[in-house]
Amino acid sequence: MKEIAKKIIVILYSYAKREYFQTEEQFLTEEEVYGRAKIVKKRLDKMNYKTVLLPGTSSLTNKLKQLNPYIVFNLVDSIYGNEELSSVIPSLLELLNIAYTGSNNLGLSINADKYITKTILKQSGISVPNFQLFYNANEKMDSNLKFPLIVKLNKFHGSLGISQESIVKNKKELKKRIEYLIKKYNQSILVEEYIKGKEITVLIIDDEKEKIILGEERVFLKKEKYNLFSFETAWSDEELYDCKKIKLNKKIKNDIIKSFNVLQMNSYARFEIIIDKKGKYFFIDPNANPAFGPLEAGEAFGNLLHIYNISFESVVNKIIINSLNRYKNTLK
Repeated sequence: MKEIAKKIIVILYSYAKREYFQTEEQFLTEEEVYGRAKIVKKRLDKMNYKTVLLPGTSSLTNKLKQLNPYIVFNLVDSIYGNEELSSVIPSLLELLNIAYTGSNNLGLSINADKYITKTILKQSGISVPNFQLFYNANEKMDSNLKFPLIVKLNKFHGSLGISQESIVKNKKELKKRIEYLIKKYNQSILVEEYIKGKEITVLIIDDEKEKIILGEERVFLKKEKYNLFSFETAWSDEELYDCKKIKLNKKIKNDIIKSFNVLQMNSYARFEIIIDKKGKYFFIDPNANPAFGPLEAGEAFGNLLHIYNISFESVVNKIIINSLNRYKNTLK
C-alpha cells in the first residue's frame, strides 16, 4: 500500500444547499454527507494517504484533471438535491479514466428507483413483499395487495417520509397517505405489504476472495404500534434504537450476494431485511453506496464493523485494492 499513499485520494461528497431540497427533512438527510466525508478524510490521513475533499458539482471535471487522483471515494448521494443524478459521478469518473469506489452508473440508477429495484429482485427469485407503484391516489389497488400496507416515497432514501402514519389499514387511509406524499414530494409512491417481524440490517463488502457479510438486528427502544425505522428513529438526536449481532444462515447470505450482483452493486452495499415470526425473510430496502464511514460517523457501516471487531482501516484497504483491480485495464 506504500505506493498508493504517495498519490492523491479524492473524497467526493454531496454538495447540499437548502434551496435544492423540497423539505427540511430531505435537506437533513444530505447535509450530513459533508461532515461524514471530513471524518473519512481524517481517518485516511492517519493512514498516511494524501486526501482531498471535493463537492460533487459542475466544477468537478477540471479539479479532477488538475489533481489526477489515484482513486476516488465516491460519497455523492445527490446532485442539486436529486438522487437520480448521483449516477452522473461514476460516469464522469469513467470518462476521465479514474478508478473509484462504490457502484457504477447503472447500479446507482437502479438504486434510485425502489420500484425498479424491487422488480429486479422479484424477477431474480428474491423474496420481497407484494408491491405496487402509484402515480396518483385514484389508481386502482392491485388485488394481490393485502392490508396493512406501508406507503413510501419511490425515489428517496434515508427513511424520508416514513412514520407511524405510513402504515395504512384500508383504502381510505391509503388514498390519504398517497395524496399527502405526492403533494409534499411530487413523485411516484411505492406501496407494499407491511411485514411484521424482526428488522435486520446487513452490510456486504466485496472482497476478492470472499464477500464479507455482517448482520445486526435493530432493537427499538421507543414503544410504538409498529416497529419502523422511521425518519424520527433514523435522525433523532435521542437514541431510539439499539443494535445487536445476528447470525445469518447460508440461504439468506446467498440471496444477499445474488441481490448485490443482480442490482449491479460494487464495493459495498446495505440491505434492510424483515424476518417474520415463521422465519421467512423479505428484502425491504437495498442501498448502493450506503453511508460509508467509521464508527464515529454514526452510521450502520461503522457500527457493523465495530460490533464484529473489524477495523475500518482494513476495509478501506480492501475497497481500494478491489476498486483498482476493477479498473486496472482502463487506468493509465
